[in-house]
Amino acid sequence: MEYIESRVINASRATIANILADIRRLPEWNPAILSVTAIDPRALVGKPYPIRAKLPGSPTITYEHVSTDSVVWRLDGLQAHETGAWNLVSVGDHKTKVTHAITHSGAIFRVLAGAFRTVPGLRLDRLQRRAEYVHERTRPGDVNDRPEVSG
Repeated sequence: MEYIESRVINASRATIANILADIRRLPEWNPAILSVTAIDPRALVGKPYPIRAKLPGSPTITYEHVSTDSVVWRLDGLQAHETGAWNLVSVGDHKTKVTHAITHSGAIFRVLAGAFRTVPGLRLDRLQRRAEYVHERTRPGDVNDRPEVSG
């Protein structure tokens, strides 16, 4: 199953990409993830991070791509797999169109088909609140305008 939603967020692509790549703070705005075991301040591409999530087993999250254009992760649990993709497109001065798509596979997600229809929108709500709060607290040309992620 795939679910997708888009919206314009009042923040730069770099600000949004930095929030998405901040692996240690992921549980603060993604309530499906209860905790992450990580010492890295930013997610390293290809490195699986153990997480506690609302899934059985010992799930991990692995970032497959991180740039100011897009962020893609894969969450793997027992009979549950999610690919989360975030596409970031500048649409004006400190405005970014963010499209979030999730794709599910595995027995658990098949049983719960349709239950995740609103998840991309809920994640975008939380991301928007966080990004716009960061944007309000920084000046143009501040650190959040210089991407910490490649791309």
